[in-house]
Amino acid sequence: MNNSILLRLMLPMAAWALVFSSSLQTMVGVWMQSKTYEHCFLIVPIAAWLVWQKRQEIRKIPYTSSWVPLVLLLFPAMLWLLGRAADISLFEHVASVVSLQLIIWAVIGTPMAKLLWFPILFLIFAAPFGEELVPTLQIITADLSVFFLNIFNIPVYREGLYLTIPNGQFHVAEACSGIRFLISSIALGTLFAYLQFNHWWKRVLFTGFSFVFPIIANGLRAFGIIIIGYLTDMEHATGADHLVYGWVFFSIVILVIFFTANIFADPPAKESDFAFHTVSEEKTDKSLKVIGSLTMVLLSLGLWEQSFDSTETVITSTKVMPQNIAPVAQSEWGIQFQHAQHSTLGQSQDGGTEYFNAIFSLRQDEGEIIHNSNQLFNKENWKKIASSEVYLTPELAATEVTVSNNMGKKMKIIYWYCVDDFCSSKPLDIKLAQATHLITGQNATAEVLAIASTTLNESTIRELAKQWQ
Repeated sequence: MNNSILLRLMLPMAAWALVFSSSLQTMVGVWMQSKTYEHCFLIVPIAAWLVWQKRQEIRKIPYTSSWVPLVLLLFPAMLWLLGRAADISLFEHVASVVSLQLIIWAVIGTPMAKLLWFPILFLIFAAPFGEELVPTLQIITADLSVFFLNIFNIPVYREGLYLTIPNGQFHVAEACSGIRFLISSIALGTLFAYLQFNHWWKRVLFTGFSFVFPIIANGLRAFGIIIIGYLTDMEHATGADHLVYGWVFFSIVILVIFFTANIFADPPAKESDFAFHTVSEEKTDKSLKVIGSLTMVLLSLGLWEQSFDSTETVITSTKVMPQNIAPVAQSEWGIQFQHAQHSTLGQSQDGGTEYFNAIFSLRQDEGEIIHNSNQLFNKENWKKIASSEVYLTPELAATEVTVSNNMGKKMKIIYWYCVDDFCSSKPLDIKLAQATHLITGQNATAEVLAIASTTLNESTIRELAKQWQ
């Protein structure tokens, strides 16, 4: 790329790196800690290589700039602020990458952005996204496994994500969802689609193929593991064998995608003939204005985000427990919300019904109400077998979870969260409510309320939840 373009990118890129530094650090941390996103380290080098392939055509395009991406920058900016306030990493990471894409477009201008549209868009795969699909992929994998087992007339009993065959039981865990293969396959499939096809409809179809095929293949992989366990009396296809079969299957998936792209590839396109135009003094002045405006917008964004840091709200008490509920230190339930400012666990006299309440301030040095370290039950002793939405009032939808232990004992849990007067059991809703309060400078507290019972029937525990909310 021409040195002039690199010089023009330096100032807004430096401002971007400064403002989004914390988000970029956590993003790279995800790449390093999660095998699902190890491929993200290759995204920027691949994009740079794709730009290098266009170097001859780049020299023929005039240097311009564009105000359109500067206006569009407001959308990822607001998404990033929302992510920072609500501590939603997905929003932060996607907004950081999209902001970079818009900055590049603004500085290099629309004509050159049209030439480099794919390398610029390809950068989105640097944002670690897709974990939200895991629960759905687990269900699809279980569905496909049962479907294939039925075809081969192998008896199977399904309870949620647990599949039981005559000589053993399998659990479709998060690692079995195929998310690792899916995200990498989509990134590679999109790259193959760009390199091998010229028609837009072929690129769309092949990208769709690179999304659907790994899902079906993962279902076959899970089915294969179950078959091996069935035929070998569970001697194989457990533990480390999952990893071996998984990576063998992933290699096969990538090879199939690669050879499919080669079979249906279009002939190489002729190099486009870009006419060279000189740059007027007016356009140069416009470029300086765009670069200056970009820098000012980014720095203002950083200053706004700094205003979110505030002192913790002082919390003096938790929600009052019903009269027949006595406080206890711990129980078989195992619910835990770490670093709550105040928490209370109460139990009925017969020990069959329990209440839990924990309160957090919106901005704490450590701990928050929606965090993966919190648990609604002890996962070592209980496994989730069902989950559904329960309306305690027309406005409040709580979540009811049914869990079971190794002895077959079942427990029902109803829980919901509240930020001041707004209540929901959906984590995203609560995150957004927290963000709204922080962005607008309002003080508030967040709390979780939960009831669990191993003895009460469904209607009774729901009625208790309605009375307590």
